[in-house]
Amino acid sequence: MSVMRTTLRLDDEIFRQAKSQAAARGISLTRFMEEALREHLARPASRPGQRRVRLPVSTASGGLAPGFSTLGEAVAAADLAEDRRRAR
Repeated sequence: MSVMRTTLRLDDEIFRQAKSQAAARGISLTRFMEEALREHLARPASRPGQRRVRLPVSTASGGLAPGFSTLGEAVAAADLAEDRRRAR
């Protein structure tokens, strides 16, 4: 099995709950997150017609859309746009 390291941005309250539940079960936060993701991914799609999030990319130059200097900024903007769509 291959292992990848990554950084996640989590809501503070979700992080605290996950960390607390992992400790209560006597497992690492990493293992808790892996199990939660596996469980979620094993479920059928909850909403028909779900779409992938598209990152803003400039087709003119093949790079990021104007106004974004890093991929992180583009991802954050896409996350914010998705949150706003879901809030409607």
